[in-house]
Amino acid sequence: MNEKFNRDFLKILLVIVTPILLLVLLFSFYLFDRLMEDKKKFLLEKTYSMASMISSVAAFDEKYSINLDFDNLASNATIFQVQKTFSSIIQVDLELEYLLGVRDGEYIRFLAHSKEEVLDVEMKNLNIAIPMRNALEQKSGVSIENSYLGKKVLASYTPIKGTNWGLVVEQPYSVHIKPLYQTSIMSAFAIASFVTFLYFILKRYEVKKTRLIEQSEKRFQQLVESSDDFVWEIDAQATYTYVSPQSKKIIDFEPSEILGKKPFDFMDEEESARVSKEFFELASRREKIVNLEHTLLHRDGHKVHILTRGSPFLDDRGGLLGYRGIDRDITLMKIKLQEIEYLAFYDALTGLANRQNINEKISQEINYAKRNNTLSALLFVDLDDFKIINDTQGHDHGDEVLKSVANRLLESIRSFDTAGRIGGDEFVVLVRGEDVEQDNFAHFDALIERILKEINEPIIVKEYKHQVRASIGVAIIPRDGDRLEDVLKCADRAMYEAKKMGKNRVVFHKS
Repeated sequence: MNEKFNRDFLKILLVIVTPILLLVLLFSFYLFDRLMEDKKKFLLEKTYSMASMISSVAAFDEKYSINLDFDNLASNATIFQVQKTFSSIIQVDLELEYLLGVRDGEYIRFLAHSKEEVLDVEMKNLNIAIPMRNALEQKSGVSIENSYLGKKVLASYTPIKGTNWGLVVEQPYSVHIKPLYQTSIMSAFAIASFVTFLYFILKRYEVKKTRLIEQSEKRFQQLVESSDDFVWEIDAQATYTYVSPQSKKIIDFEPSEILGKKPFDFMDEEESARVSKEFFELASRREKIVNLEHTLLHRDGHKVHILTRGSPFLDDRGGLLGYRGIDRDITLMKIKLQEIEYLAFYDALTGLANRQNINEKISQEINYAKRNNTLSALLFVDLDDFKIINDTQGHDHGDEVLKSVANRLLESIRSFDTAGRIGGDEFVVLVRGEDVEQDNFAHFDALIERILKEINEPIIVKEYKHQVRASIGVAIIPRDGDRLEDVLKCADRAMYEAKKMGKNRVVFHKS
């Protein structure tokens, strides 16, 4: 009887419990599959987010961030920042590993990594580093593959836009299979306890997931706030919904003062109209903001030059929700570029046009005179005995005299004439002509005499009075030449003729 009871009990157990256990197991597998999909989505979102950040950093570094510290290679600067970012966002609980790689000949070389040093992988060893191979073949996705160590991992991979790099975010597969084993074991002991256990597991998973998300957000917030750039988010109407603390450093406004306003509220009227028009045109096409240069008004009123990059974010139906991006203060860079541009066209001592600048203007004047049948003049001005001033008073003293002569030249000529210094104590003045009879140069005489008279006025430097004299040679454009070299040569010859005749006089070149 006991034996029969045992058999009946087993039958009942098999009939009743087995289907329930199977259902529980099926439900467990279903649940595991759903959790796996969430994991895949989670990894994929992380990968795309990180890839977008790396691509943006690489684009910025390519144009603005080359530094001697990185051998003048923007890629080295980017890799340095990526390695720094990877090191700061290691997620121990999830055992995530971030890898940035590139194909280098017959090897896969890992440029940046979030854990221990990673050795290069041979391309011919096809059974390992499969996620990175997919990324370097311009594939994106998430799957269970063998890692660079030959271990099974759940990995998300994607290529980095604008580079030949690949990004992989991977996690040991054992991390995912473990909950299923635990659930199966608990199901074998008791369905009731299994349900309770499952509830607490899910609850615990949700709490852990929430905590990890909060920690992740905190880490990224710390990264954002440690940047020198101004990070922002705006809605579809361009109203600020997030502003990083760098706004205080860049334009001296606290984030709380900016939230609820628009970027255009911090621009002058003309700039606001230009930038808002460009922004809403981009927004209408859901396009990225790429290197948009504009100016913001600092609290004290001065303009701050800004370079803006941003990307749209959309709802599930493709509707525009807003933009997220960064503003970089490029004021110092703009000032340096202006200084470089100034030095390329103007004399550093006097502020007059330099040789390159004046040569271009002479060539333009030759074409103008020929096209409009006018006569212009090129004056070659050489100070007489200037070497004596340098030898007796010193070069600093002589420089002050040269600056005074330059100022007097500017005061003597008209706004559309040009004065330049081509070296030492040699100056040139380009005088725009008038529509006159050929060989009638009387209209130049008054201007030239005024220049010579101004130069002859005493110049006082450190209570020392200098009586400066100058010899001036004049070439007529285009009579004395229709090429730059010919006109300069004629004016130079006329100047030397003036020196031979006793200096401090004006001589026109004789054709």
